[in-house]
Amino acid sequence: MEPVTLRTDRLVLSVPEPTDSDDVVAYANDPDVIAYTPVPVPYGHAEAKHWISEVVRPGWTAGTRYEFGVRRADDLRLLGTVGLFGFVDGAAEIGYAMHPDGRGNGFMTEAARAVLDWAFAPEPHGLGFARVQWRAIATNTPSAAIAERLGLRYEGRLRSGVFHRGERHDQLIAAVLRDDDRSAPTVWPTA
Repeated sequence: MEPVTLRTDRLVLSVPEPTDSDDVVAYANDPDVIAYTPVPVPYGHAEAKHWISEVVRPGWTAGTRYEFGVRRADDLRLLGTVGLFGFVDGAAEIGYAMHPDGRGNGFMTEAARAVLDWAFAPEPHGLGFARVQWRAIATNTPSAAIAERLGLRYEGRLRSGVFHRGERHDQLIAAVLRDDDRSAPTVWPTA
């Protein structure tokens, strides 16, 4: 598939380019991104270039991963990414990461909502998916808050469900179905 560009009132979501390497390095080295995602440590320009040229681009071409760079419409610097991957029988997983400069403004919620809209839209305007799930280390409360705001429904806690940085962690899982009312409040546990 050719890369798609999505737009919201405040954002442009487009495929990360080699010129975004500095920005990818900046957010990939953020302590929160390191704590909760499998980015290599240390993460430098070689890793960013590899990710863009060997993961992102081939993912779009092969139809196995659709990664979007999150950019403000008035400043096209890459603030983070949101992607769909793990495609199986009309379902996918969503993941996202944001540089501290982009946090606290609702950008990731807005970006991920646009990606979900595209994922569920019928072809040829979207992917026609039936389900999108999210998983994260249970202590990643900012990511969980975004998933909750997106209308994903909490499906469970996988005890010791993920191995990350040499330790086992509980993992949360949530999902949304194409026909779910994403504007309806969902109930997530507080602990």
